[in-house]
Amino acid sequence: MDPLTWLSLGLQLAALCCIVGALLLYLLRKVRVAEVLPTDSAKTVLVTSVDTALGLQIATYLSERGWRVIAGCRSGGLGSRLAESWLQAHVAATPEDLPPPRLATLELDVAREDLLEEAARATAQHLPAGEHGVWAVINTAGSSGRGGASCWEATLRANVLGALRVARSFAPLLAAAAADHPHAGRLFYIGLTSDTACEGTSQAAAGESHESSAAAAAVRWGTWGAARALRASLRGRGLRVVLLHAPDLPAADVYAPPVQLTAPSQPASRPDTPSSDVSTSTASCAVTMPGEAAEYSAKVLPTAALKLLEDALTSPTPKDAYYLKVKQDSWFTRMPSLRVVH
Repeated sequence: MDPLTWLSLGLQLAALCCIVGALLLYLLRKVRVAEVLPTDSAKTVLVTSVDTALGLQIATYLSERGWRVIAGCRSGGLGSRLAESWLQAHVAATPEDLPPPRLATLELDVAREDLLEEAARATAQHLPAGEHGVWAVINTAGSSGRGGASCWEATLRANVLGALRVARSFAPLLAAAAADHPHAGRLFYIGLTSDTACEGTSQAAAGESHESSAAAAAVRWGTWGAARALRASLRGRGLRVVLLHAPDLPAADVYAPPVQLTAPSQPASRPDTPSSDVSTSTASCAVTMPGEAAEYSAKVLPTAALKLLEDALTSPTPKDAYYLKVKQDSWFTRMPSLRVVH
């Protein structure tokens, strides 16, 4: 055969080898994840706040993926109502041959020591038989730190001191789970955001004073430092502390509550997104309630970022930090996702 024929055959053979290799790697990864996934009796995850849109999105996503989720919230608040509405709708829509999503709300405030201790006791009491702890705690509670000197103290209590309180209150439950499963016992914190990117904090946000910007940066770096210190101190108990960096999101979006959107009676002014009545995206938490309802958005991260979070939950050797990036694709807009009757 002539040289061109040999070259063509060689290229085809190389392409075939690449395809086979990629397929094998994919299958090996699937097998590894299947081995690491906790048993049904050990799949409890605590999300400290569904009063934030990010916390609500994470809680409903994990519940839909089969995890048993305990969702912290203010008593009678919007997050509690939306989580319960989501659960009712998804339980009713689940086929009889499949297990329904499991999501329970629990009064919790990271700035209040008494509520944290009570939440830890309630969590331990409501664990299924044979389960001695929680697989992971994801701390989504906090504040953006914006608003001037009047909110600095409250923000420090919620973000920095709250991070330490969450670790102290739930470390025993995480350690108990880690004793039963070698990959359990994970504590997640929201790390650096676009407001406090690693390259510096000298540039203030548009329309905001340098003083306020510096305060917000101090809060975020304080949380980052607290998480790093906790990682070192909890390692001896078999616990892993993981930071979830959101470099594409400002802190105001990370800690924002679910956003009320246009009423269903005015579809022309809605964002151009899929219908909220029938959801096909696991990243959304769609609920349809009868009668006149207000519509809310609880979509902060795209599906790819949520899958990365689940990988961090199940990986045998999780990284110290994961970057939950938001791609500015045309399909990623604020999605109408939750409805509650006023």
